[in-house]
Amino acid sequence: MIKNKAMVIAKNLKETILTELNTQKLVRIPASEEEYFSVTEELPFKIEYHENEIITMGLASYWHEKITATFIGLLFQLFNLQKEDFDILGSNSGVQIPKFEGGYYMPDVMVVKGNPVFKENSRTIITNPYIIVEVLSPASKAFDLSEKLSEYKLMSSLQQVIYINPEKVSVSTFIRSENPNTWINQDFYSLEDALPVENHSISLADIYHKIKFEG
Repeated sequence: MIKNKAMVIAKNLKETILTELNTQKLVRIPASEEEYFSVTEELPFKIEYHENEIITMGLASYWHEKITATFIGLLFQLFNLQKEDFDILGSNSGVQIPKFEGGYYMPDVMVVKGNPVFKENSRTIITNPYIIVEVLSPASKAFDLSEKLSEYKLMSSLQQVIYINPEKVSVSTFIRSENPNTWINQDFYSLEDALPVENHSISLADIYHKIKFEG
């Protein structure tokens, strides 16, 4: 009976989300944590949970996914040079935000240093990300840069957050300083610039390789 009820809730949430995405670019629906997890595997795109709301924008664009794939490859090249143990994950792995009401985000790329620490009873939700990368979308840009960034900074393991704009050459990064509550922001707007990552650098020309800007 309980299982059937959960299935009905997930079905109704799925239908609501798909219906609202027909008229809205970013959908926010009030839901409990239980309801969030009931529908996460029912949709063909990632959904997030923030302050008692399910948040999603549907499928990502071609250029968004191309930059994501390219950046994962660049991180693999970079971390092959490191002696420490790093894992690089895509957007099917989530992170848990350490706050009372709960929060679960699914960054486009995540780097874990050492062994992953999982949320209790989960093998997909990570609690100790080392680097987080978000490839921005018009619908979610404001949410990513404001609400999510402030929550990411609460994670003690996190050392760097990177934002990449797929619509123009624009990369921003926030790096935690020796003072854990102080973050250093750097912005880059030229293909000749290089993004600092873990004592190395990644060329913006490589990040935007073969990317075609529309408009």
